[in-house]
This record gives sequence, C-alpha cells and structure tokens, in this order.
Amino acid sequence: MKRDCPTIQELLAFDAVARHESITLAAGALCITVSAVSKQIAGLEAFLGGRELLQRNGRGVQLTPQGRVYWQKIAGGLRAIETATFEARSGDAGAGLLTLASVPTFLTKWLIPRLPAFGRQSRQVTLSFSRHLEPTEGIPVGVDAAIRYGTDGWPGVVSEYIAGREFVLIAARSLVEERHRIAQPADLLGHTLLHHEGAPTAWRQWAADHGMAENQTVSGPRFAQYASLIQAAVNGLGIGLVPRILVQGELAEGVLVSPCGVPVIVDQGHYLCYRPDRLMLPGFAAFRTWLLAQGAESRGAEGRG
Repeated sequence: MKRDCPTIQELLAFDAVARHESITLAAGALCITVSAVSKQIAGLEAFLGGRELLQRNGRGVQLTPQGRVYWQKIAGGLRAIETATFEARSGDAGAGLLTLASVPTFLTKWLIPRLPAFGRQSRQVTLSFSRHLEPTEGIPVGVDAAIRYGTDGWPGVVSEYIAGREFVLIAARSLVEERHRIAQPADLLGHTLLHHEGAPTAWRQWAADHGMAENQTVSGPRFAQYASLIQAAVNGLGIGLVPRILVQGELAEGVLVSPCGVPVIVDQGHYLCYRPDRLMLPGFAAFRTWLLAQGAESRGAEGRG
C-alpha cells in the first residue's frame, strides 16, 4: 500500500534538526547516530519529491524557506502526539506536558517558588521551560504559552494580566543609612538612578506622582533584566524602581528597603500569552486558572488588576 505520509522516524529527525540547527545535536537528542539522522532527512526529502529542507550554515544547518514552512506545519502535530502519548501512559485524560517560555526574573523570583503548590494540586501536569522570547518574537512552535513583560496587546494571542504594575523604590540599607539619607523624593538628587530598558516610563511616572521634574530622573545606567538591576541595588550601586512582586523577599528580609515615596502604578506588567486553542488542553487550563489566581493574590493592594 502506498504511503501518503512520511515515517514518524523521518519527521522526528527533521524536527530535532530544525530545533537544534545541528545534525550532531539532533542525533544526541534522539540517541541515534549522525549518519542515521542524515539518512532519515534524506528519506524525507526524497518522499517530498527531492525538495531540500536544510542547507549548510557554517558548522551547523538551517532550514530552507520551504523547510521552515513545512516544519511550522508539522511541529504542532508532533507536540500533540507527544502530549497525547504522555496522557495515555499516565492513564489520566487531564495529564499533559506543558512547555512555557518566561521572562527570566519573573520565572526565578516569582513563579518557581510557587510551583511546588501547583505540583501538589495538579500532579498529572509536567511543566517544561523554554528560552524566554524577545519582545517582538511570536510564540514559536512547540511552546504552549509565554509569560511576557510589557504593555498588553501582543498580536495573534490571548494575553491575560498576572501582576507587576505596582513599582516601588529600592535601595540597599547601607546606602540609605549613610550621610546622604533618603527621607523624601528630593533626596534622590545626587544619587544614581537605575533604569530598566523595558520600562522607559516608570521613572517619569514616579517623578510626576511625587512632584519632581521629569529631567531629574532620566539619567542613570540601563539594565536589560530586572535581576541585574535588583542585584545592582543590593550592592549599593544606586536607587532602583522595580515591580514590587520581584523584590518582596528582599524587602521582607531587609536586604533592600523602600526609602521614601509611595508605589506608583505603571501601565505594563507580566502577562500570560497563549493561542486560544491551548484552552482545550486540560493541563494548560488548570495551570492558567492557578497562575491567574496566584497573580491576583500577589497583587494585593495594586490599584489596577
């Protein structure tokens, strides 16, 4: 009987090469030889009428335009097969493997400490974490959802607010207790102010809310990640302005203090972004409900939720 579909071995080999952009790394991931991967790719290309799916790129390989289109169309099906197999092996229709991308600081400082509670509640769901996404990057094939930071409005996905709009000043206790004490907003003058690249309006909003001129808060070093900015504040390099949810532990332990002023609400935060069809997966639906409830609890007295 004539086949109308490539073999699963050919598709898995192609998927692995596409994800790793390397035949050697794909072979390692599949626990087969490099020659076996090359043979499967050659068989797939032959099955497709001799169309090239890969091209050499230095020491690695990359998808041809046609190869990328083909991979984008089959990868979702392969992930669905993996999830269905995981559920069948577990014997639980609500089981599933969820792959998430997340901005790093939110993942390490807020989400991971809470995950044991989710694990106890939904033992049948396994979470896997992918690299975080660039601001303009769409959710790639093989990723079920992304936790992103910014303003709402990513195209092509549902985005639901988790937390992170409430910003507070942070400083090392040693910096506050030295002779240049900070007791009121005007005392910030002369101090180094730490900025996050993804929150360009935060200091402007803080200045407006506390009666300071905007130009008094525009200078200072910029950081691409909140983890680096927070560590800079811990080490006394300056005064930071960050989402409260990312420094709750440091504030509670006294490692950092919020020296003056009141929190400000900035029109951006952390969002759960996903394609609408993900809600059909019981495991994702359970994770989403839990995550949004955790976000509502964490926001506490935030002005907007």
